[in-house]
Order: sequence, then structure tokens, then C-alpha cells
Amino acid sequence: MLYFNDAIAEGRAAVRVATAGRRTARERPNPSIALLSEYANQHDGSPLWLWALTPDWPLDVGTKRAARIAVADLTAQQARYDFVEVAWKERIALRRAVVDLLMTEREVTLLETVHADREAQLDMARRRLEEGAAARGDLDRLVGDAVADEQRLHDVRRRVSAARSALAATIGVPVAAVDSIQLTWDRLDDPRDVDQTLVQRWREEALLARADVHSAVVGYSVAEEALRLEVAKQYPEVHIGPAYTWDHGVHRLQFNLSMALPILNQNAGAIGEAEARREQAGARLEGMVATAYQEIDEAIRQWQLALARVAEARGPVYEAAQHIYAEVERGFEAGSNDRTELVAARVARALAELQILDAVRTAQEALTVLEDTMRRPLEGPEVDVAATLVSPPETAR
Repeated sequence: MLYFNDAIAEGRAAVRVATAGRRTARERPNPSIALLSEYANQHDGSPLWLWALTPDWPLDVGTKRAARIAVADLTAQQARYDFVEVAWKERIALRRAVVDLLMTEREVTLLETVHADREAQLDMARRRLEEGAAARGDLDRLVGDAVADEQRLHDVRRRVSAARSALAATIGVPVAAVDSIQLTWDRLDDPRDVDQTLVQRWREEALLARADVHSAVVGYSVAEEALRLEVAKQYPEVHIGPAYTWDHGVHRLQFNLSMALPILNQNAGAIGEAEARREQAGARLEGMVATAYQEIDEAIRQWQLALARVAEARGPVYEAAQHIYAEVERGFEAGSNDRTELVAARVARALAELQILDAVRTAQEALTVLEDTMRRPLEGPEVDVAATLVSPPETAR
């Protein structure tokens, strides 16, 4: 993804553009030169050409130059933060796509088992109805359940295709390349729970880890320097121009000093716009900080609710379905239960497993949102890599 993703490639290009702007801001403006000629007649009527050479050299010094360079430097820094944010967003999209694909494939497997058992139930119910051992209402109920499960199976199969396409788009490769990859996730069924003290510490550190907040801070600094530049522009821009003139064999050296006269306007309009942009950048920063804390707090609550739902899905109902199926299976092998009861118990167990799968999917999505709000990975190899970067292991002596 870091190599093929189009958004990341565009982010890299934006950083290069902003970095190139730093060099542009530091370049001195080139002087200009004018070559003048004049044709005149002398008192005796003979023609005479007069020649003059007039350069114009702008003085690029003081506050204007310093503010222009500061704006370019801060813009390049902001572009790097924006690139970090883009890379993180694509990483979150990749995590979400992988989870969606793996969970949906498991859902397809369970629903295919349920679909096969539903067909077996229908076949046995028809025979029992023909023999007079079942009621028409039982068959109608099974038909309705079979139709609903079949429709759900078709929907999930379409979601698998969409999830595979989303994963390929996030990586930046064709779908065929994803089909050839065997994806694995060690703790997919066991969403991580973290001590609340650690979560609160991460909450306080989140603003230091969020590139979008850093970008907003730098954006305010850019607006401040842009205002400083506009204020400096109300003072005249000075040009010096030493000149040379050849006049009838006489060599003349001149020195010109020119500047714009701030008599019609003193750049008040541009200064007002810059002040408004600075105010806008400040409001954006304050709003982003407040929104970040709100997102983090809500993500923590949703994560806790999702973990509670996983525990509930694996609770008494699932245990009862497992226990009933085990008893019916033993009874079937002993001859005390028929195949109808065995298939019904297997369907009930599969439906309970689907509830667990849905709860795990919700918990993984909540964990994805929590990682996104805190801008830190909470599980997987990235956590180990981050730990080595923060506190590298001591070398053996």
C-alpha cells in the first residue's frame, strides 16, 4: 500500500512541491536592465545616436523576505503533517478492508452450512408431511427461514466481492492480485481489551500523536506569518538603479532610487483578509482539538460496549446452543434422536456463531475507530515496532 496507493503517492508529491517552495522563497529577485537609444540632430544638421543603459535592482531585505521564507518553511512543515495524516487514513482503510474481507468470508462459510442444513430440513419436513407426521405450518415456517437465509447468503457473497475490491483499491493493485494472497489475522476473534488507566494516558497523549492537530497548529502559524508579510507590504518596495549614458562623447553615470508611493492604499484590504484568515485558522484549531477529544471519548465508550457485546454473545445463549447440539449429537449416535433434531440443533448452533461473528465484527470496527481517533495502533506487529522505537532494548554486555 505504501508503494502503490495513489493517495499516498499524491501526498508525497505534495510534500515535494512544498519543499521546493522553500528554495523559491529564498531566491533573490533578478534585476532588470533597460537599453535606451535616442536619435537626434546636431546644430550642424548631422545625425547623432545617444545610448543609455539603465538597470533596476529591487532590494529584497527586511521583514518581507523573512516573512516570505517563514511562510514557505511552515507550509512545507504543514505538508509533511498532511502527508502523515493521509498515510494514517489509508492505513486505517487497509485495516478496515482486511477485517471486512476476513469476517465476511467467515460469514459466508457459516451461512453456506446453514443453507445446506435448511435444505436438509425442508427435505425431511416434506417427507414427514407426506407421511402425516408433520403439520403444514412447520413446513411453511422452514420455507420462510430457508428463503431468508438464502437471501442473506447472496447478500454476504456480494459483500465479499465488494470487500475484496475495496482491499485492492486501498492497496492500489488489481483485484486479481488480492485473490492470490492468503490473508491471516492471529487475534481476529479476540479483540484486545486494554487497562483503562492506559487508555486514559493514551487519551492525554492523543493530541501529540494526531498529525491533523499538528497541521492545524502549523496552519495558524502560516496565517500569522502571512499577516506579518501583508503588514510589511504597506511600506514601499525600494528599487535602486545606477545608469550609464553616452551623450555626444560625454560619459554620464546616474543613480536612481524608486519606490511605490502608498498614497491611494496602504495594503489595508490584504491586511484585513490576512487577519480574517488568521482568525479562521485559530477557530479551526480550537474546533479540531475539541472534536478530537469528543471523538476519542465516544470511541472509548463504543469500544467498551462492543467488548461487552462480544462477551454477551459468547455467554449463556451460545453455551446453551453448544450444549444442546452436543447432547443431540450423542443422542443421534445412540439412536434416541432423529436426524431432524440433529440438523435443527446444528442450525441453532450456527446461528449463535453468526451472532458471535457479528459481535466480533462490531468490536473490530470499534477498535479501528479507537485507533483512528488516538492515531496509534493498539494491536499487532506495529505495537511491537513502536515499543522498540520508544524504549529500545538494552544491548548485551
